[in-house]
Parts: sequence; C-alpha cells; structure tokens
Amino acid sequence: MKVISVVGTKKTGKTTLAAALVASLAKHGKVGTIKNMAGHDVDRGDTKRHYDAGADEVIGLGNARLKVTRERGDLDSSLAELEQDGMDYVVVEGFKHSSLPKIVMADIEVTNAVRRVTLAEVDEALVDELAQAVREMEDYRALER
Repeated sequence: MKVISVVGTKKTGKTTLAAALVASLAKHGKVGTIKNMAGHDVDRGDTKRHYDAGADEVIGLGNARLKVTRERGDLDSSLAELEQDGMDYVVVEGFKHSSLPKIVMADIEVTNAVRRVTLAEVDEALVDELAQAVREMEDYRALER
C-alpha cells in the first residue's frame, strides 16, 4: 500500500489536491483516504443527535455508507484498517507531524516533505506527475510500524 499525506495551513488547497490525487490514483487501484478532523463534530445533524443520545454505533445510509463509532482511532490504526481492507493507495489530508511522506502546500516546516506545491500550480499535468511518484513509492506497512 502506498501512502502520501497532503499538508498545509487552512485554505491552501489541500482538499483540492487530495481529491485530484484520489481521482488519478483510482485509475490504478483501490484508494482510501484519511482526513484529519481534529476539533470537528462528527456531524451537526441527526447523526450527531443519535450519537449524543448514547448510540455506540451510528450508520448513515444514502448514496454511501457512513459509520460513526465511539472507538477512538489514530493515524496508525486507521492506516492499518485501510491496509486490511485492501487499499492500494491512501491519500491522507493533514497530520503534518506524522512520519508519512508529504506534499506540502504552505510555508511550513515538516519532516519527509517530498514536494512543495501551491494551489496555482495544481493542474492535470502536476497531478499526474504526483500520482506517478506515489505509485513508485515504497510500500507503507501500517501493521509493522
């Protein structure tokens, strides 16, 4: 499983680039994503009301399935879960303090930066180039870390 993290400050284009990478990588295999949502409510609607009422698990069904549990996860356990689910690629949005290889979209200092880009540079050619670089990365083995 290949893993890349897209990091930066707010409003620098992290989600735009992450979504473009997902679309490109999905042409070559199964893609999972992890988004750092520290400080965000799970939901502000009925799902949150069910959760706040004490449900241990809430499953929302629509065009997709969303499962919310009380289990506290972390990046490593989430990567291990996606690896177990057979993902070929994982695009992580955030977690700038992790040891993951990173595409950096802001003027911040991080470890394992593989590339720095700006939102203005993001086009189809750059996304293809970045996706190719991800496909050529060493496998990340979440269970061995």
